[in-house]
Amino acid sequence: MTEKTTADLDTLRPTQITLGLYQVHEKMDVSARPRGEAARTRFMNSHRIQTIAGPGGALFIADHHHWARAWLELGWHQAPVEILDDLSALSPGKFWKRMRELGHLHPYDEHGKHLDAKALPATLMGMRDDPYRSLAAFTRNAGAYRKPGNAYGDFQWAAFFRRHVEEDMRSIAGFARPMTFAIPLARSSKASNLPGFVGNCK
Repeated sequence: MTEKTTADLDTLRPTQITLGLYQVHEKMDVSARPRGEAARTRFMNSHRIQTIAGPGGALFIADHHHWARAWLELGWHQAPVEILDDLSALSPGKFWKRMRELGHLHPYDEHGKHLDAKALPATLMGMRDDPYRSLAAFTRNAGAYRKPGNAYGDFQWAAFFRRHVEEDMRSIAGFARPMTFAIPLARSSKASNLPGFVGNCK
């Protein structure tokens, strides 16, 4: 089943513990550009939040956590969502087992440690910052590798950079330096087994 509707952003349930706040800030800038209600509506519809209906009828985010958090940070309260599947009849245990099978559950903390689904935040605003997720996203945007086919691939790239790039990225200035390392690293043979690897593009 698929159903397109709208939902309150503060009721959407994350299926990830972390996101990249630099990536959120970039999406806030992009989201604020369309002028007028009609333009904003078109823009948001083009980035509709992908969800799964879970126990109690709650909507769990399957894709676009960063867009959803960006809009919430901008003070927007509702967003267009697409309900990809209805698993609301399942018990919590069976629901999370099915979400894991579908590739929609990624409970990695800001240190890259895999935790239980119980560690997931209840709201988007409860998600923690992992700067390595931002590093992976901006390195991809620079053309160093192709977008992986699923969210697990994004976490694989973040874990890869966490192993090879040790920098303090808690400031914009601190974030710029690792980018100079991450781009050639992503094209090196060290990354050849990662999804979206393109190699040296000379």
